[in-house]
Amino acid sequence: MQKRAILLIGLVLVVGCKSLAPTATPSATVDTSLKSRMVQQQITTTELRFKTLQWRGQAVLEQRGRRQKISVNTRLKQNEGIWVNGSVIVPLVRIFITPKQLQGYEKIKRQYVQIDFRALKKLLGVPVDYEILENLLTAKPVDARAFKRAKLSFTKDAYVFNIRKRGVELQFVFDAEFRLAEQRLKDGETTISVLYDSYKKINGQWVAEKLSATLFGREGSTTLTLNTRQTQLNSKINMPFSLPENYTPIFVE
Repeated sequence: MQKRAILLIGLVLVVGCKSLAPTATPSATVDTSLKSRMVQQQITTTELRFKTLQWRGQAVLEQRGRRQKISVNTRLKQNEGIWVNGSVIVPLVRIFITPKQLQGYEKIKRQYVQIDFRALKKLLGVPVDYEILENLLTAKPVDARAFKRAKLSFTKDAYVFNIRKRGVELQFVFDAEFRLAEQRLKDGETTISVLYDSYKKINGQWVAEKLSATLFGREGSTTLTLNTRQTQLNSKINMPFSLPENYTPIFVE
């Protein structure tokens, strides 16, 4: 597995190329009379509140004309860690992301990666930290401060916020129910786009059950689509992780 693919799995399952329709009830319509602050208040009210989140499902990785399916088990503790286990019949990949770093290994080639966010930002060409990754997974704006200052516009089916911050372009698209439908981050020649195709209500809260993340860059594009089959909110979870001995490090330049 290429190091770029391993890193993308860690980023967005830390989760296409085409636009996906926002999920909305038939009666929901965009209210163009609302001011930006009112829309943002509604969005904040709708956002997922959680301590832990766990889901099982299937991830599809598309890179350089190749398509690979893998079963994934993802666990998340708010502000603490994101744990991912990927398998095809047998376990193949395990990733653990903390506020300090990303670690992961794959069993076929017996390789591992260990990288902090400063080096990860340099490699990918876009700003990235733990908060951004957690927000990507839980369908929240990747930059809360930038979102508050973003300019609101409307389409027939969505509320759209745009802002440019320190050379980075951010776009947040919300459906008529104030749920995040897409967010896009562009820095120079690199773009990350994440689409949230459908939601499921659990314990009175909307949880994204399908998301598609695409990394566009000089080397082409890599897309990871995550479809969840089973989701648990605020249940007790464990996140066991240790780097195996005698594995070869993947040097990230």
